[in-house]
Amino acid sequence: MLKRKCPSCAKKIERNFNFCPYCGVSFKARNEQMNFGMLGRNDSSEKVQEELKLPFGMNKIMNSLIKQIEGQLGNMDFGDGQNMPRGIKIRVARRPQMGQVVQKTPERKIIDTPNVSEEENERRTGLPKVEGKSKVRRLGDTIIYEIETPGVTRKGDVVLTELATGLEIKAYSENKCYVKFIPLKVEVVEWFVRDQRVIVEIKG
Repeated sequence: MLKRKCPSCAKKIERNFNFCPYCGVSFKARNEQMNFGMLGRNDSSEKVQEELKLPFGMNKIMNSLIKQIEGQLGNMDFGDGQNMPRGIKIRVARRPQMGQVVQKTPERKIIDTPNVSEEENERRTGLPKVEGKSKVRRLGDTIIYEIETPGVTRKGDVVLTELATGLEIKAYSENKCYVKFIPLKVEVVEWFVRDQRVIVEIKG
């Protein structure tokens, strides 16, 4: 009697066998999977559309693509005459719908929060922002930023904020807000105001 190859382990077996005596694969279950896709006989376009919430008509395209991928994987040779290993599944993950925005709240940590009145806070909010000129120098394992802030003479007029992307420095004078952003995740060792300049020491 003519023999056939097992589609799972590639060994020759009798044609009238319903399963492989070597690897145990069921031909009936495998044929049903090949014919009906990985969702099985109970697959329906309504069910797929309901679960994935795809636009009208897209569920048929997705089913067709999944069956094509399964068929190609089943025909691939993984060496030693072996076909696709059993147990591999294709999973379709749902992404945010078009127009749906996923927002992430940025991490903010204010260093030495100054106590200011609501009136002062409103005044600061309305000030024009300008970038503070700065000089950078290294002293041993410390990097020192010197930011020019004319009109700023005390620490209470300066706010240092640690962001997820770096360090933001704001210094408020009578008519301006001096801003400096250091685009590195740094550790502040010490900071102070001297001669109308904000001096920040960070670990190098």
